[in-house]
Amino acid sequence: MKGLLQKTPKVVLFLATNEKAGRDKLQGILRYVRLHTPWTIHLLENRIGEQKLGDPRAWGATGMIVARMPDSIRTVADAALPTVVMDSRLLYAERLPRASFVTSDSFAIGHAGAEFFLKRGFAHFAYVADAEEWDWSTLRYQAFSERLQQAGHACELYGTVSKLERCDWTVDQQRLARWLLALPKPVAILAAHDRRARQVLETCQLAGLDVPGDLALLGVDNEEILCENTTPTLSSIQPDFEAGGYEAAHLLEQLMRRTLRTPQTLFYGVKQIVARESSRPSHLSDRRFLKGLEFIRLNSGANIGVPDIAGHMGVSRRMAEMLFRKFTGHSILDEIRQTRLARLKTFLLETALPIGQISVQCGFQTEMHAKRVFKQYTGQTMRQFRRTIGQ
Repeated sequence: MKGLLQKTPKVVLFLATNEKAGRDKLQGILRYVRLHTPWTIHLLENRIGEQKLGDPRAWGATGMIVARMPDSIRTVADAALPTVVMDSRLLYAERLPRASFVTSDSFAIGHAGAEFFLKRGFAHFAYVADAEEWDWSTLRYQAFSERLQQAGHACELYGTVSKLERCDWTVDQQRLARWLLALPKPVAILAAHDRRARQVLETCQLAGLDVPGDLALLGVDNEEILCENTTPTLSSIQPDFEAGGYEAAHLLEQLMRRTLRTPQTLFYGVKQIVARESSRPSHLSDRRFLKGLEFIRLNSGANIGVPDIAGHMGVSRRMAEMLFRKFTGHSILDEIRQTRLARLKTFLLETALPIGQISVQCGFQTEMHAKRVFKQYTGQTMRQFRRTIGQ
């Protein structure tokens, strides 16, 4: 009977879970399965040394979901099973003409990026496309540019990349640096994705451009391991990957039950924009303050004080304090303490190093000083924090 299953579906997931996008998609798929239907799942993650699945039909597979693993196309095509792809159609459409697609809404991403910058009062804008000129990168630019044009603004494009530049980042970076220097300042830049945004940030530092002073920067994907480990930290648009995974599972379920027979193309939107330091509006900051902030983040593990920060900023101690209170609401010493505490928390959670050693590496004069400050700001001892948060 149509729509009824005789056996538990066996589904192969080709998901690159080394990326946040892949992990979030997997969460969405698993949430659908928990709520609606039992599946037997075989997960292929593209790990080194991973056992492959030569013929999914030999395992008894009844459906497949593919995301960010284009090397699997031949296996998927040969299996000729109900398939949902969570990637660009350009990668798969020719080899998988019967596949359905659940992909990120590139237009929504570009539009969201434009709205984000417009609300912060920027007047100059630019877009840095993916080096490979994928369709989704072009669509993001088109939506970004169209929304800006509606608001009366132009958008510069760093687009076509030569074959040599695609193969050699150092060559691409030289032209990108010249392009960035020629842009009117301050300028708000949307990059096609976080890796491209990080390349822009690296190039700005090489060219002597301040971020966010000269350029405000926004990436896409919110790959936290990239965004949280740059100086300054990188703002990013986060597509709703989990909702996409859920929708892909729902679509595959219909295909396996044969209640849906024709290929579908569905889209998922934007979950949120995570604003970090790279997108702060320049008119809300001061170049001297940004220099001081960067100095603290670079040297918080050393024995630094207010005179060191003021000297690097090129202002009097009084002016330095005024600037920090204006833009952070607290003193320079508070900023130093908070930066050291953030590092301390990271060490506590991600290493098994002794507390005394961590304290010194994070810039505290003694272990007792670190313990006192940590308890004052968090209400917990470091051992309690490591035990409860790490569980």
